[in-house]
Amino acid sequence: MGKREEREALLRALYSVDILDDYEEDSVRLFAGRNKWDQVTLNKMLGIVSKLGTIDNFITKHLKNWTIARIAIIDKSILRLAIYELMFEAQTPMKVIINEAVEIAKKYGTKDSFTFINAVLDTIAKEIGRTA
Repeated sequence: MGKREEREALLRALYSVDILDDYEEDSVRLFAGRNKWDQVTLNKMLGIVSKLGTIDNFITKHLKNWTIARIAIIDKSILRLAIYELMFEAQTPMKVIINEAVEIAKKYGTKDSFTFINAVLDTIAKEIGRTA
């Protein structure tokens, strides 16, 4: 599975766990098994789920006149994935992470999703010191 395919698989999983409100490790493992994920992808999903509180705090902090509950689930899922990568995958360049999130938002989100996601990720990247 390539990086884009992995991100899209993780996006589907994040969307599903949010819809079902089921973030339990057993449920994530079951989802991974049904979708024939490799261990790397499973570990990344488990990492994202374990850090959701921290990730969601970053999202909430950088919303202007908006709440996290009002964000479309697909946009929130894209943000969660990209913020995890920004925070915990230092080997992936910041510009690549944000560009991938924007491209995925163009594919799966609304017509305005990509600009919203780009703006939020840019401010978060700067705050956590990911500038290159």
